[in-house]
Amino acid sequence: MTNLHESSENHRLGSGEMLLPRRALRKLVPVSDMTIYRWERGGIFPKHFSINGRNYWRLSEVQQWMDGQARADIPAAPDGGDRHG
Repeated sequence: MTNLHESSENHRLGSGEMLLPRRALRKLVPVSDMTIYRWERGGIFPKHFSINGRNYWRLSEVQQWMDGQARADIPAAPDGGDRHG
């Protein structure tokens, strides 16, 4: 897995926030550009912003979205609780 913090593709805002250009985003979220666009439009995925005509996403927002997706994929126990011994 690529270390995003050391990639030369990534950029930083003045606040230190890491920015992902489209190429780096697609490594993390391997779906089409159209899917990302639809997810953004539907409020499912963090919205991009443009700098000099290029689109970027905030790494922190994408990571938060990915964490939410991982939690949504974890099945709950049949009784709704944890099973311990």
